Order: sequence, then structure tokens, then C-alpha cells
Amino acid sequence: MTTEFINKGSSSWSQNRATSGSSNGEVLTLANRSYVKKVPVSRGEMIVGLVVVGFVNGISEKIAAALHEGGTVVALLNTFNISAIVWVALVLSIRFVLRSPAQPLRRYDWWVATLAAIAFLMPSIQLSWLALSGLAIYVIMTSPDAKFLNRGAWILLALTVPMFWSKLLFALMSDTLLQGDAALVGWFLGTPRVGNAIEFADGSGYLWIAPGCSSLANVSLAILCWITVTKTIGYPASRRDLFWVFAACLSVIGINVTRISLIGFYPQYFDILHGPIGATVASWLILGATLGICLLGTRYGHRDAARI
Repeated sequence: MTTEFINKGSSSWSQNRATSGSSNGEVLTLANRSYVKKVPVSRGEMIVGLVVVGFVNGISEKIAAALHEGGTVVALLNTFNISAIVWVALVLSIRFVLRSPAQPLRRYDWWVATLAAIAFLMPSIQLSWLALSGLAIYVIMTSPDAKFLNRGAWILLALTVPMFWSKLLFALMSDTLLQGDAALVGWFLGTPRVGNAIEFADGSGYLWIAPGCSSLANVSLAILCWITVTKTIGYPASRRDLFWVFAACLSVIGINVTRISLIGFYPQYFDILHGPIGATVASWLILGATLGICLLGTRYGHRDAARI
């Protein structure tokens, strides 16, 4: 609009305008090219993209089931029947990978990304978790000096334990694991058992321990919690870790067995103890116990290291 007030009859103005217009045009063109120029994707960004896609694909059935059973609000309150430890581990894993200094993609990164993408496209959620496990192992092996990237990969690998590997182990040893839970509950109730069925304390019937009530899933969460806490605070590994991991596993087994035993003592409250209320209370108790033991273990571990 301001150019309307300039004396266009001046030849000097016309020459200057042509000169300046040409130079400004070149500057604008160069500037536009700099904006259009694409920034290459870093190694960490590619890894995060694969993690997000694989995780969402892996939990798709759980999300669909949670929404179908209780609706959106209930599903959100129950975190889609996925432990809060898993969600926190996912966020921390992504955060550590993104905090790692930007690195260019390597030749083998493209092969790993291609194989992972093929696994994600297959009609099997188990392949997604297997691909994420392979991705985590690959990053750990190829990034020993990348502090944040390595820690994020370790948390990702631990995350696949409750989501995939513990379920695979349970499929292979379900009878033994369920009978182990039944033996503990039977000892607590003081009643006989047949396989993974335990007689109620009042003798009115039998309590059958279903696969979903196994303590193995909670044990895998304790392992995930320990690795997440130690990698988050940069706690160095030592032999003492086995004691604290064992203590965390015992705590979640104790909570699970106590819950099942309460059903055996009070079968009339089965819907409360076994339903959403009992499951929610047990989940938060397990979270508090495992997190408390893990934090306590790392605290005493730092003290012992300082004394040495």
C-alpha cells in the first residue's frame, strides 16, 4: 500500500527499485529455501516413533476390551486394565530416548525399522511386543556410550516383560504356577486343595484360581518397577539388587495371595473382593509396595556405595 505514494516517474527510483527488487527477491528465495529444507529424522526420533506405534498396537485389544466392558470413563479410571507402572515406564523410556543427543541414522537402523514395521502390520499383537523387545536389545547393543538412549532402551525392554514375556512363560508353565498360588492360599486358609482349586474356609464350596489371578503378572511388574526406578535415577547395578528385587516380588505375591485368601474366608463378598473395587485396591497396594521397596533399595544402595 505504501508504494502508491512514491513518485514512480523518477528514473533513478525505477532503477533502484529494479536493483533492490532483484536482490530482495534473491534473499527471499534463499530464505524460503531454508524454510522448505527438510530436517533429517534423528535416530532417537525414529526409535520413539517405533515405540509408540508398537505399544499402541500391542495394547489395542486391551483398550477395545476395556471400552466394551465399562465404557470410556471406567476404562480411563482403570487405565485400560494396564498397570500404572507400565504407563510410567513408557513415558520415562520415551523421555530418555528424546533426551539423548541427536544422532544420524545408521545403515542398520533402517533394516531394524523395516522389520519392526512389518511386525506391527501383522495381525498379531504378540509380534508387536516381540519387535519392541528386539528393538530395545538392538539399541542397548549399539548405544553403550549413549547414556540416555541406553537407559531408555533398558526400560523399554523391561516393559515388555509384563506385557509379553511373563504371559509366554505362563502359557508354558500355567499348571505349575497356578498350583503354586493355590498351595499358598490353601496354607493360608488351612483347607485342602485339588489342583488349583481350594476349599472355602466354611466348607461351602471351592475357590478356583483362574489364570488372570496368577501372581506371575504382579511379579513381572515388580521387576519392571525396579528397572524403571534404577535407570531413572542412574543407580549403578550390584549384587545387592537381587535382594531388593526378591523383596519386591515377595510383596506383590503376598498381596495377591491375601486378596484370594480373603475370598476364601468370605465368599459372600466375592463380587467386591474379586470385582473392580478389589482389583483397584489390590493394584494400588501393589504399586505402593513395589515402588516403596524399590526406592528404599536404591537409597540403601547409595549409602553402601558411599561407605565403600
